[in-house]
Amino acid sequence: MKILHIIDSMGLGGAQTVLKGIFESQKTNSEIFLFSLRNREINIEIDHSNVVINKFSKKYSIAPIKQLKTLIRKENIEIIHCHLFKSQIFGYFLKLFYFPNIKLIFHEHGEIFQNHIIYNAFMKISRNRVDLYLAVSKATKKHLIDKIKIHENKIHILYNFVDLNKFNSKNVSGNILNIRDKLRIEENEFVVGFVGRLSKIKGCKYLINSLPYLKFNYKCLIAGTGKELNKLKTLSKKLKVENKIIFLGYKDNIYEYYPLMNVLIIPSSSEASPMAFYEAQSLGIPVIGSDVTALNEFIIDGKNGFLFKYGDFKKIAEILNYLYDKKDIKFDIGQFSKENIQKYSLENYIKNLYQIYDNIQTVSGNNY
Repeated sequence: MKILHIIDSMGLGGAQTVLKGIFESQKTNSEIFLFSLRNREINIEIDHSNVVINKFSKKYSIAPIKQLKTLIRKENIEIIHCHLFKSQIFGYFLKLFYFPNIKLIFHEHGEIFQNHIIYNAFMKISRNRVDLYLAVSKATKKHLIDKIKIHENKIHILYNFVDLNKFNSKNVSGNILNIRDKLRIEENEFVVGFVGRLSKIKGCKYLINSLPYLKFNYKCLIAGTGKELNKLKTLSKKLKVENKIIFLGYKDNIYEYYPLMNVLIIPSSSEASPMAFYEAQSLGIPVIGSDVTALNEFIIDGKNGFLFKYGDFKKIAEILNYLYDKKDIKFDIGQFSKENIQKYSLENYIKNLYQIYDNIQTVSGNNY
């Protein structure tokens, strides 16, 4: 079965990380293909021979249609698997005008949470051509049903994953001391971490706002890049915590930095299925997150982390102060997290994905 994955770009993001895992876990699989519609200044690199990144960088170019038509015909593609909005538009038009019998999958990574009028309108227009929707959480499935009126039988929940071979304390512990030395993190400093795109929706400013209320010696690691970077640096100076924060930028070897963290903060206004959650949990790191969909689907308050009302930075500080004092609770959370995360392994993900591909022939494209 030949599958073509299409994505807007291989810029930094969760959907791109998912594709990296899918392809690099199947390096010898010659029946999967990835086409990125445009080039970005920073691309997540994927080690697989069937990856094509369009050399053009224009966001709204329709030029890739010709390349995609050629690729689909040459390789006899049976399934188009679309990730993110622009790729869904291309997938829809490819099926509508050129390949009416091809199976079309829309992988919903979280845009449905943003209430974008154009996106929601397109999803309604295209739904009679889509054979199957993949939702990365129960909350994502519910949004597809409630907002787009997709029949629940056309939606399959496929949670994201973590590569347990890469994000494994046995494999990443060796370099911790060297990295701590380079970053000048003292032995007695409690490390608070953030991993993700620095955009408004990710809420990193609330983490920074919480730092003046901490009652212990700490360092804050912020891994990621984005439009909010300069604003966050300005905020840290305003609050006089700039010397306590290390802005790491984007790290393709982020698995080497997680072991430095005593806790991970996800202060987002919405999340569909954050990769950082899976990665931190695999290393037994407690996650403190906003009590929003779908974070509250993954974080079990007091079991594998803690929840706080979105935007309540004083509550973040309160939880951090509590967690710092209660080392035995942190140990219990770590043990539970490592056991709970096993079901989200990359190996299980690939197995489930191919079961979905095998079953898609039985899914009707007319139920919506």
